Amino acid sequence: MNYSRKLLLLLTLVVFLALPMAAVNAQDVMDPATFGLDASKPYDGTELKFLICCSTAPQFASAAVKGAEEFTAMTGISVSWGDLPFGSFQEQLYLEATNANTEFDIVAFVDAWGTNIYDFLHPLNDFVEEAGFDWDDYSPAYQGAATGLSDTIYGMPFRGHPLLLHYRADVLEAVGMDPPETWQDISDIGAAIEASDMDIAPIAMYYGLNVDQNLFNWFAQLWGAGTDIFDDNWEPIFNNEAGVAATEQYVSYVRDGYSPEASVAWNEQEANQELVQGRAAMFIGWWWMAARMTNSEIPEVADNAAFAPAPGWEGGETTSYGYLWAVGVLDQSDDREAALEYLKWLTHPITERRIVLDASDPALDTNVAVRLSVLADPEVNEAHNGLQGVASAVLADARTIPLIPEYTEIVPFLAEAINEIATDAGADIQAVLDRTAEDVRFVMEAAGYYDG
Repeated sequence: MNYSRKLLLLLTLVVFLALPMAAVNAQDVMDPATFGLDASKPYDGTELKFLICCSTAPQFASAAVKGAEEFTAMTGISVSWGDLPFGSFQEQLYLEATNANTEFDIVAFVDAWGTNIYDFLHPLNDFVEEAGFDWDDYSPAYQGAATGLSDTIYGMPFRGHPLLLHYRADVLEAVGMDPPETWQDISDIGAAIEASDMDIAPIAMYYGLNVDQNLFNWFAQLWGAGTDIFDDNWEPIFNNEAGVAATEQYVSYVRDGYSPEASVAWNEQEANQELVQGRAAMFIGWWWMAARMTNSEIPEVADNAAFAPAPGWEGGETTSYGYLWAVGVLDQSDDREAALEYLKWLTHPITERRIVLDASDPALDTNVAVRLSVLADPEVNEAHNGLQGVASAVLADARTIPLIPEYTEIVPFLAEAINEIATDAGADIQAVLDRTAEDVRFVMEAAGYYDG
């Protein structure tokens, strides 16, 4: 029995021993009391504007559709969702959040971007308490991403993504290998596939420069090897012995020929496409991409789609990045109370569960949930072949990136270093990381981290 199946059986036992979320009938869905909403409709006629990217993506689209149909009927509040491209969303988010006259009331933000807009967001601690939400229903990684380095809740976890191994079960079975439990196992599997007569790349990695995507798996290897970006005094340490070893392992996949040479320029979705099109046997990326593999038009891919936790470090830790989209309310909104009513419905466990169980339309079909109670729900797992159980296991040890405003300044240095090392097989890893550490330290020193 392979690792992912053993894990799934264990998680299934845990799930069925847990108390399942109560079933919700159609009448409850339209009852304001179910969501703690004010049935007197004090905000009837209010029009809210929600700044978000990619609103037609399935992980977001179902909430937009259900809100228009149900939330508005219960409250009289209408919500207009923005639909900015991801590439331009960060800049627009900063502009709108800092604009005292912005027309937006609610914003969605990626964890790394939140640190730059915290001062413009309405604290949600009282909201969480008054709504009766269980904050421990979110993983530590998601809690941290929503609060930064403080105890203030700046955004409610909305959509979250653990890193998963996506793999072809038939290919690994053909070479007699189990799914990799460590990053080093990937190299062993790569060697076995290369020694076979199969015309398929062992793994599709992504080392290109594209919104820091080439750092996602590098972080996991740094943490697993026992190091980090910074020490407790904010001194860069990713260039220490463990950091060099982690980076060597990370770029070895392309240097050893297990990931195609073109992967030095690929972004996450381009690498995933290699798996979906049958040209690669493994891929490590966000779990929302699982449906791409299971829905592949190539039968050999769809019929052999399998998933397991992202690998850990041999003899070290198994930990990866838990990436979060949070949703918050702008403090300068003229309709803040109405916006908080919307958050009650939008982030309610019943709403989240219904969204992840909605298979009525492929455009609304998503496996993405953030609440641990929803991830442990038997019906949810049955609908998605246990994928939420695997995600829950990953999130138990997941971490988040350094939640400081300077993070967005240092990311380009880190991403460029990884791309340089992956692209130039002769690059001196220690030298490149040392130079990058100096660049990062300059940013931190200018920000006053070493004063006194």
